[in-house]
Amino acid sequence: MILEERLNLIRNILKKEGTVSNSLLLEELDISESTLRRDLDYLQDKGEIRRVHGGATLNKLLEETNFHFNETTNIEAKKNIAKKASLLIENGAYIFLDAGTTTHSLIDFLHDKDVTVVTNGLMHLEKLSALAIPTILLGGKLKASTFISYGEQTLNEINDLNFDLAFIGANGVENKTYTTADINEALIKKSAIRQANKAFVLADSSKIGKKYFANICTFEQAMHIKED
Repeated sequence: MILEERLNLIRNILKKEGTVSNSLLLEELDISESTLRRDLDYLQDKGEIRRVHGGATLNKLLEETNFHFNETTNIEAKKNIAKKASLLIENGAYIFLDAGTTTHSLIDFLHDKDVTVVTNGLMHLEKLSALAIPTILLGGKLKASTFISYGEQTLNEINDLNFDLAFIGANGVENKTYTTADINEALIKKSAIRQANKAFVLADSSKIGKKYFANICTFEQAMHIKED
């Protein structure tokens, strides 16, 4: 049995059972313990499973939470991250400000900055307007649960721009990869990172060890700014 066949069998068993013992997997796959160990290590490194004593369990993908809920969680950590991020911004910079609650906190530290903000985050507009910060709002479709614009128009507009810095939000940080729940939002984040001279992901410690459906980028493509 070739590697991919074995991996698919393991995936299917775990999807059905949730958690399985090594002995059951050995019986079902008819392979050696060393081969099973290598296969499970491979799946764990990819973030698909988690090894437990005597077996393995499926890593379930998490669901997206809405903006209002996120606004009430880990408030101090988000403020600390935002303050650290603000120190990276020089006067005259053009920055992409991703949608999200931690990036929303960053606006509070822009009051003495001469910057231009590009964003798809509708939740940012009131704060940016109150501080009279020059702002370009990206067009596109409206996603009401997270107050963003998204879609082909949004991507086309991002790809016509260049940023000094991009500040990106993420729902999960695991295996040196940032993830989010919505593929449409991931595409926007990827594009902004690509168009920026430097990109930073603002994610507090509660995001670490969590994995969502869509990959944003790796640690090599964007630096992680956290509260400590």
